[in-house]
Amino acid sequence: MHPLPGDPVVLRRTGQRYAETASAIRDAVATLDRIAEPSAMVSLAIDRVRTDAARLAGDISAAEQRYGETGDALVDYASALESAQDEADRAIRDAQDAEGQSATFEARDRTLRSRLRAMPDDAAEADIRALQRSITSVGAELDRSDGAAESARQRWEEAVAARDRAARAAIERIRGVVDGSDLNDSFWDDVKGTIGAVFDAIGDAIRVIAGAVVAAVMAIVEAVIVLIAAVLVVVAAIVLLGLAVVAALIVAAIAIAALLIVVVAAALLAFVAIALIAGLLLVTAALVLLVAAAIGVILAAVVGLAVLLLSSPLFWALVLSAVGLLAVVLAWRVAIEIFAPTPEVGEFEPDPDSDASLLAWEDANAVDRVDSMDDLVALEGLSDNMGGSEQTVVDIMRVEGTPPRYIVTLPSTQDWQVAGVFFGDDMNGDGAVNDLDTNIVLRLFPEVRTQYERAVLEAMRQAGIQPTDPVLLVGFSQGGIMAGHLAANRSDEFNFEGVLAYGAPIDDMPIPPKTEVVSMQHHGDVVHTLDLTPSPPDTDTWSTYSEPVPIDPETGEPYPQAHNNAAYQRTAERLLAEDGTVDDGFEQFYGDIVSNEQYAFKE
Repeated sequence: MHPLPGDPVVLRRTGQRYAETASAIRDAVATLDRIAEPSAMVSLAIDRVRTDAARLAGDISAAEQRYGETGDALVDYASALESAQDEADRAIRDAQDAEGQSATFEARDRTLRSRLRAMPDDAAEADIRALQRSITSVGAELDRSDGAAESARQRWEEAVAARDRAARAAIERIRGVVDGSDLNDSFWDDVKGTIGAVFDAIGDAIRVIAGAVVAAVMAIVEAVIVLIAAVLVVVAAIVLLGLAVVAALIVAAIAIAALLIVVVAAALLAFVAIALIAGLLLVTAALVLLVAAAIGVILAAVVGLAVLLLSSPLFWALVLSAVGLLAVVLAWRVAIEIFAPTPEVGEFEPDPDSDASLLAWEDANAVDRVDSMDDLVALEGLSDNMGGSEQTVVDIMRVEGTPPRYIVTLPSTQDWQVAGVFFGDDMNGDGAVNDLDTNIVLRLFPEVRTQYERAVLEAMRQAGIQPTDPVLLVGFSQGGIMAGHLAANRSDEFNFEGVLAYGAPIDDMPIPPKTEVVSMQHHGDVVHTLDLTPSPPDTDTWSTYSEPVPIDPETGEPYPQAHNNAAYQRTAERLLAEDGTVDDGFEQFYGDIVSNEQYAFKE
């Protein structure tokens, strides 16, 4: 496929010039028609001029039709050509995009088939079925992308056909008006001859008129008649002037009377308006007094109730009991985090019966390159889906280069424990360690090493990360809290050179300046405000982006939840589109992925 040739602008300008020529011919025909009209002058020369003018008007009117129809045909074809070119260009772009996707899916299909062939004979049937389902899914995606490419090619062919139909229609219109015209190549020679004859006839007429001596006498008679007519016009003008003066006086009298009526009416209306305003002021004052009295009664009742409660021993007993109970529960949950052993960390194995976990694991392992901040946000969503509420999954990628550089993706809160009843879940006390307890301890007691933190550090050690290797931490919500916490409190154990946190309250964390921090916050997302701290001013290494909730491309409306990983991914894409430098501090972590490992652990 290739772009359609042709210049619609040149075609349209040419057609417009033909139309302007046709308009000029119409004006010439109108002039000749006026010459050919009968008049008081009669002679052989004048008759000849009229006859030749009529004949010339008839001849060149045919040329007007030829130029006009040709101009219209060219303008219409220019519009059709422009539309066909635009459609062809879109089809070419769509075909290229679809072919690129097909190449990606073909590569993924080859990888999966190679993995299936390499499986040992004693491999688990569930693992084999999982790979076969993945191959089937990739095949379906490949068929869809091939179908999209074929559809784009058909649209390109339809654009070419539309251009050819428009060209044939323009040719037929021009051929019809040319073949159906009586004009030929010698037409303009006849026109020049006819024009010459017209001027010869005019010369004869002048000579005839110049020889008429009677013309002088007629001119004198006409002058006398004109003088008499002028006198009559002056008299008539004087009479009309007198009538105009009388009419003006009558109109002035009527206007004065109307003005008096308007003034009286305005005075009456002003009186009525003043009376209404005074009444409204009285009513408003009464309402204000009534509302003030009601507010006073309510305040008195509230104050009396407050005094009664505050003076009641039972009230204070209830308050102290509630505070004590909250303190006991908090101490209990903190004690669990302190004394619970470090979870056993091992390589993540997806549950073949969980489509969400399996698909997320496949997508995570299919990532072979990271190029921008929105890619990092997408990895966070995959970590959440791999673990769910049953276990915590940390994704660790090593980027090509020396020294080794690592991207550690930390999942968000998935286990709400006792608070789960408010979200339609059970009161889970085991499972994933990225739970409500960890949120509480991380924010209130940062010096306590939670199960989540200890397991993450163990996973980093098992991944082979050395204390000096550059590490980028990525986290949404609780994952962002953990990322900021590690960079602020554990920089003596690992080299945390970057933190991408979004929807996370990290504004008050003492992250050292050596760490590049990008924090994204949505308007209306209350989670990032839980630290009760305003956003810190931007520095060379810390940038905060407070943005509106983006539009969901599936619904065309803003995302209903501001605290949403997919919504933050759209925000990252928009920030990069507006300013490609927002994630320049993470450039060392962009490139080809040489290893991708997931580590799982639970309570």
